[in-house]
Amino acid sequence: MFKIKFGDVHFISNKKKVCNTKIILFFYGLGCSSDNFKFLLNSTNCKSQFFIAELPGHNYLKYNRDNLYSYSRKIYLFLKKNKIKEIIFFAHSLGGIIPILLVKNFLKKKILVKKFINYEGNLTKSDTETLTKKTASYKKYIFINNKFNSLVSKCTSSREKFLNHWAKSLKKTSSSTFYDFSNQCVKLSQSNELLNFFKTFFRIKVYIYGENSQIKVPEYTYGSIRYKIKNSGHFSFFESKLEFSRIFEKLLLKKI
Repeated sequence: MFKIKFGDVHFISNKKKVCNTKIILFFYGLGCSSDNFKFLLNSTNCKSQFFIAELPGHNYLKYNRDNLYSYSRKIYLFLKKNKIKEIIFFAHSLGGIIPILLVKNFLKKKILVKKFINYEGNLTKSDTETLTKKTASYKKYIFINNKFNSLVSKCTSSREKFLNHWAKSLKKTSSSTFYDFSNQCVKLSQSNELLNFFKTFFRIKVYIYGENSQIKVPEYTYGSIRYKIKNSGHFSFFESKLEFSRIFEKLLLKKI
C-alpha cells in the first residue's frame, strides 16, 4: 500500500506512483476512511492501478471547507494531470455522488468511464432517510457540539459489530465535514437528477445492495444489473468481508 498526494487530495494505491492510464477509482461513504478498504488493494487480480480517495476531513485529514463539487473538481485535475484515459468507478453510499458530479461537470467525454459499480450510493431522496437527513435537520453548532459525539458513542457501544467498526472511522472524521457533506447530500438527492444521470450517462453500471438493507426503490428503477450481498446491509465490508471481496473482484473482472 502506498500513499499518493495531489495538492490537498490524498489517495492510497497499490503502486508507489501513478503509472497506469487505466485505473480503478474508489470513493467511500460518509464517516468511513481508506483504512476500511485496504484489504482490497491486494484482493484483486485486475492489472489496473487502484486508487482509494480520502474524503476531506476524513481519516484525520484537514477540512478546507470543500464541498462535493469542489472536491470532484480536484479529482478531475488529478486525472487530467496524470493523463488518465480510462476509469472504473467503485463507490459506496455518499461516495456514489462523486462519479456523477465528475462525469456531469468535468469528465464529459474526455475520459472513458468503462464501468460504474455503485454500492448503495446516494441516488434518491429515500437514500438520505437513515442518517444524512437527520444530521442536516439540526442546527450546525448543535450537531457539532453534541449530536456528533452522541452518534459516535452510540455506535461504539452498539451490539452491532459493523457499527463498532464504523465508530473507529467516525472518530477520525471532522464533525463539521460530516454535517456539511450530509447537508449537501440531502440537497443533491431531493430530485431524481442523480438517479436519472446514473441511468442515462453510464453505459455499463452495476448497483450493489446488502441483503439486510431496506432498499425502497424498485429494482427496475436503477436501469442496471443488481447484485445482492448476503448476510449484510450497508456496511458489508465490515459484516461480510470475504463476500464483499469476492463480489468486488468478480465485478471488476466481469465483462458485463
